[in-house]
Amino acid sequence: ITKAGNNGIPTLGGGTYLNAGGDLIFLPHGLGFAAQATWRASQTNYFGVGARPVYYSFDGIWQPVPPGIWIRPDFKLGIGAQNLRFYQGVLNCGTFTGCSNHTSSNHFVLHAGIGVKLYFSEHLFLRPAVDYYNIRHNFEYGIPSAWQASISLGYTLGPSS
Repeated sequence: ITKAGNNGIPTLGGGTYLNAGGDLIFLPHGLGFAAQATWRASQTNYFGVGARPVYYSFDGIWQPVPPGIWIRPDFKLGIGAQNLRFYQGVLNCGTFTGCSNHTSSNHFVLHAGIGVKLYFSEHLFLRPAVDYYNIRHNFEYGIPSAWQASISLGYTLGPSS
């Protein structure tokens, strides 16, 4: 069960989150673009209803260390959305949207992230990272931000040196 904060509202946090994303470094000086989606692996309790936060972000990325170095930090800054999904056990159907088993509440976010790619082969890397989401009008949870610490396994396409 989700713990309630001081104001009685359940807290937004805890649990395991899954992530899918990628980056493309193609500009001089290690600059490029990145995108990612992060979602809670299981539902949490929100006043007796199942809930799952999903985060999307589109970022500018800077990787100050050139390819060929085995330790490469990266910095991300961008915008995105928080999609809070509430599962009430009822199908909601629309003429153009089809049917869904959840209702959603969307919020604009500013995203910042820092990570380090640790290469253990020419293309494979581990990437510990920390992401920060500044959430606009998150009245469901009454907090303006969320943090995420993660470890990713990744693959670099093309030449990495």
